[in-house]
Amino acid sequence: MLTSTAFGLAIALIGLIGPTQPPDRQALAGYRLTPAVFATFQHASREIATIVGRDASLRSAPLFSQDIVQAADLVEAATQLEARLTEHVELAAALRTAKVTPRDYTIFALSLLGARLAFGFVEAGTLRSVPAGAAADNVTFVRAHRAAVDEVLTLAGVEMK
Repeated sequence: MLTSTAFGLAIALIGLIGPTQPPDRQALAGYRLTPAVFATFQHASREIATIVGRDASLRSAPLFSQDIVQAADLVEAATQLEARLTEHVELAAALRTAKVTPRDYTIFALSLLGARLAFGFVEAGTLRSVPAGAAADNVTFVRAHRAAVDEVLTLAGVEMK
């Protein structure tokens, strides 16, 4: 079950992250999910899942914990996730193997998560629609790739309650 905090995150994340340093709400607004980047995200998530499978510290403190998934502050969540991906030697190496930076992985992951949550709210009737632009485009992307999106979010260890 999604909490009201998760609902707030979904609203905040609908098409939100853009590649600036440091991430801010303005920069987060126009990110659009694309099939090409999704393929890279899938590859990187498989690499990360392999590492998580053998690293007990990542299993006990998942990358996509409730603190990230339900974060009240999107910028703080992005900063924390990117830092973990950068500072963990094996995760950083896995991302290099997949040819994606920790920042880009974070951007796509949080945008995908937000779009998936928003899609769920629209499907459940909690939201009538999402704003036109990146938000609507991202929800459309999730609708078109729903099975693959759910699969990769599960693979990435996203905790959605």
